[in-house]
Amino acid sequence: MILNPLGEKINFKCNYDSSLLFAMPRSPQRDKNEIKEIKFRGYDVWNAYELSWLNQKGKPEVRIARIIYSADSQNIVESKSLKLYLCSFSMTKYKTQEEVARIIKKDLAAILKTSFIEVLLYPYDKKIKYFKIPKKLLIDNLDVKINSYKVTPALLKIKKGKVRVVERYCNLLKTNCPITGQPDWATIYIKYKSQYKIEDSSLLQYIVSYREYADYHESCCEKIFNDIYSILNPKSLIVKCFFTRRGGIDINPIRFYGKQPRLHFDLHYWRQ
Repeated sequence: MILNPLGEKINFKCNYDSSLLFAMPRSPQRDKNEIKEIKFRGYDVWNAYELSWLNQKGKPEVRIARIIYSADSQNIVESKSLKLYLCSFSMTKYKTQEEVARIIKKDLAAILKTSFIEVLLYPYDKKIKYFKIPKKLLIDNLDVKINSYKVTPALLKIKKGKVRVVERYCNLLKTNCPITGQPDWATIYIKYKSQYKIEDSSLLQYIVSYREYADYHESCCEKIFNDIYSILNPKSLIVKCFFTRRGGIDINPIRFYGKQPRLHFDLHYWRQ
C-alpha cells in the first residue's frame, strides 16, 4: 500500500500493480462532520474513462469502468491512486475483459472492506445519455442574495405544512479538494418526503455556502444529507451528487433514508 499520492509527484507504472491503491477510512471525515449516528444507506458510483490493457496478441483494449460500492464500506479509495492503478493495466496482457473486471473487483474489495462491490466494463463507444433537468425543479435561477461562503446549516429555513414529496436540483455546488485545494464541481439532486419544506432560496444559499469548503466528494454528500435530515425529520430522503471528472474519473455518491429508491447508476448530467 502506497502513501496517499494526492498532491504528490508519482512515477507512472504501466504494468499491473495492486499496491498502487490507497485506502482512506470513512470514520475520520464522519467524525469531522459530526455525523454521530448513521441514518443513511447508499452507494458510491465511480465512472473511469481511462482503462486499457493488451489482449493476447498485444493489441490494446479500451473500456469504460463503472465501480459501485456500498457506503457502509470501512474505507474509500483515493481517486488519484485509483487512476494510477487502472493505468498500470496498460502494458499487461489479459485474455478477456471478464478477467480484468474480476481482478479490479478483488483488489478493491480487499482495501474497501465492503459488503457490496460491483465492477462493470463497457465499450469505449458506449453512448452516454445526459438527462435534462426539469426547469420547475431547478433552483439555480432564483434571485437570491448570497454573502456566506462557509458551510452554514443555519441558512436552511423550513415551513411546516402537509406531508409532501419535494424534488430539487442545483448545478451550483462547488467544493474543494482537501489536499490540493483544486475546485470540484457538481450537480446535486435532493428528494424528500416530510411535513416540512425547505424554502428554495435558503436551500440555494446553503448549497453555495460550500464554495470554500474542503472535503472529499463522499463526505460532502454525507454532510449535506445529515444537515437536511436534521431539520426535516423526513419519512424519506435522497441526496445525490454528480461530480465532474477529475483525472478521467467522475464520482457520484448517493445517500438515502427510508425505503430504498430505484437506483439509476447510469445517470449523467450536463457537466459530466
